[in-house]
Amino acid sequence: MQALKHILYFADGEFLPTRAFRRAVALAEQHKAKLTLMDVTVESEITAELVERYGLADDVQQSEQRLAALTHLAETWVHGQTPRLRVTIGTPFIEVIRAVLNDGHDLVLKPVRPRADGHGLLASTEMHLLRKCPCPVWVDREPQDPDPADGPPPAYRGVLAAVDAAQPQTEELGRSILETAASVAARDRATLDVVHAWQASWEGRLPREGRAGPGEARNAQLSDALRQIEQRHADALETLTAGYRERLDGGALHLVHGNPAQQIPAQAEALATDLIVLATLSRPREPGLFIGSTAEDLLRDVTTSVLALKPARFVSPVQ
Repeated sequence: MQALKHILYFADGEFLPTRAFRRAVALAEQHKAKLTLMDVTVESEITAELVERYGLADDVQQSEQRLAALTHLAETWVHGQTPRLRVTIGTPFIEVIRAVLNDGHDLVLKPVRPRADGHGLLASTEMHLLRKCPCPVWVDREPQDPDPADGPPPAYRGVLAAVDAAQPQTEELGRSILETAASVAARDRATLDVVHAWQASWEGRLPREGRAGPGEARNAQLSDALRQIEQRHADALETLTAGYRERLDGGALHLVHGNPAQQIPAQAEALATDLIVLATLSRPREPGLFIGSTAEDLLRDVTTSVLALKPARFVSPVQ
């Protein structure tokens, strides 16, 4: 992982010492980085009349309560350099991204907030941050096993680096994924696995197996073409991961055939992965959007913690 200078922990209304919080504190100590603890009060549009009639807390009062909660969290659990505390009013993901742009944060960590529909792991705020935040975003799921809150953050058992090895323009980003995943795995003494999923764009049009007549020859030709494509992806994965194999620590390289949005979560589940490290990319002239729907589909249904990187020239649509 690259050297960190200013880490932002976004509580998102959770004021307990979550694993994400403890990891933010530990990383700040390790890198001697500044630490900011932040929360956002969603604009409620409560009128003064309603505040007076029903004794409701207006946005300012809610912000003061959140600041008091952050203060207690910092005073109780942060030892050493005093973190900066920040509470704003607005749309959470927009306020966080503006803080990153204004203050130069190089990593955002936040705990997972369960989705309202009960499906998948990442809620709307997480998805917005993963799409649009200009720095890496680490969304951390709480471990299922209880853990003392006064110790170091619970370690991951398995880290999975999801790479696209066959695209030359993403080689630099792929190496950043590998370096980041290897660094986290080494710190947590976790197994590191590298997964590259591939699929030919025309596979859905392959003829059915066993078709008689001239179709058999065509089927054989297409199958041979698939084998050649698979070999190209295998060679690209070997090239990209050169120098990282000794850091797998019991893990392996996995070249899997199929839709990446389906295969990567399946591999993560099969390998008992706790954290997926991947990258999000933007289309030309469409900042903040993923290339195609692969990453979007993957993140919508993933159930592990996620650390998402951005390319160096990524421009956030939030200003």
